[in-house]
Amino acid sequence: MAVVIAFAVATFLGLFALWRSARAAITICVLQVVNGRVELAQGTLSPRVLSDVMDIVKRPKVKSATIRLVRARDFAKLDASGTLSEDQLQQLRNLVGNVPVAKLMGGRRAASKA
Repeated sequence: MAVVIAFAVATFLGLFALWRSARAAITICVLQVVNGRVELAQGTLSPRVLSDVMDIVKRPKVKSATIRLVRARDFAKLDASGTLSEDQLQQLRNLVGNVPVAKLMGGRRAASKA
């Protein structure tokens, strides 16, 4: 019985690791929003798009949110969580949905944390 449980746990951990690596491979960037300020936590984002995101989260001011952009064919898909209003979510979707992935990534990188 212990062998079956060990096998099940090992299988679960292996699938979880595979899922995490696949998710990381398609991630363009991760943005952290705190009190209306945007920080690029992971990946790259063009300055124009970053500036537009900053404008969107300032009015009304977002207390906290995580915005993740992932590759989906030629354009990006938005995954967001936090205190974003429906209007802000739609504005963000419109922003990233109209910019090709290559142009989204043409910007500054997140600061590495050593």
